[in-house]
Amino acid sequence: MRWIVPVATAFLLLLPQLGSGQSGRSRVGAQTVGNLEITLYVWGPQEVIDPKLDPHHKPAAAATHHLDVRVYDVRRAIYIPYLNVKATISDQTTKREFSVGLAPVIGEWLHYGANITLPHPGTYSMLVDVQPPDIARYKHLADVWNTPAQALFTFEYR
Repeated sequence: MRWIVPVATAFLLLLPQLGSGQSGRSRVGAQTVGNLEITLYVWGPQEVIDPKLDPHHKPAAAATHHLDVRVYDVRRAIYIPYLNVKATISDQTTKREFSVGLAPVIGEWLHYGANITLPHPGTYSMLVDVQPPDIARYKHLADVWNTPAQALFTFEYR
């Protein structure tokens, strides 16, 4: 019976750590802009079901990563829905860049995500552009979530 604790501890230490590989989620960073906290995670490609897409839709290239952006209102303590979020990815080796819209995703909290294809290992800058939601508001909430925000992150693809 005494052997259970040492064996269980050794087993847990040998398990791969979350975020240690390309398939694990990796927190690239978080930045606070005004009262918004913008956090970027990058992990392996995810199977996402989008009711707005044709079920036979196939991406042009196989995805290598999934971007996961969470926008949190620090003052109101809530993840913000209905935003328009875009990421512009710049390859620091070739200086090429592309942009991708991030769709709202239900998962661990409300977030915005998209699968992307990075052509090769290297350093990439990722500019996350958050635009206010285009929805009706009560007059007393006219100033809530109405300011655009941007956050720049650096990601090392290994």
